[in-house]
Amino acid sequence: MTESVAINRYTLTKELFYEGNKRTSRETYSRFALRMVLIMVAAWVIIAVITLLTKPSVVFLAVEALVLILASLWVAVYTPWNKRRKAYRAFLESYGEDAERTTVFYADRLIVNPEGREITVMYSDIAKTLTSDHLLIFITAANKGILVKRDGFLKGSESDILKLLENNVSR
Repeated sequence: MTESVAINRYTLTKELFYEGNKRTSRETYSRFALRMVLIMVAAWVIIAVITLLTKPSVVFLAVEALVLILASLWVAVYTPWNKRRKAYRAFLESYGEDAERTTVFYADRLIVNPEGREITVMYSDIAKTLTSDHLLIFITAANKGILVKRDGFLKGSESDILKLLENNVSR
């Protein structure tokens, strides 16, 4: 086997899991949630106009606005939080609490070895790279996320990895 370019090791805690999940959710779900809220606001405006034309009462408008606010909170806050919680529970069932992660980077691929389960990802399969405060997040073409702690490098560095990806991935 060829020599590694970088090695990253860290413990995947609940906080890091949530941070990674929030960041990927922001990339995908946030646009959907914003569109849904805008559609609900447009629907409320139409309903408000109809309400004012048929029953000119501010109480009806206030109730409709309250329903809009609650529905928007459901879409924009509760749903992502609930998805994150379910994903973490599934993670715990598979790997247990605070799983140790070691990611070894080679010239053309990375290998993640969480608790003896080896996962190999070719750099050409990485569709997107995201960053958060503490993590690098590699999203594969199959929509799987690989988390790497930014300050967890035992060998190499974040910039070495980003250069490797730049050289191996045609974006």
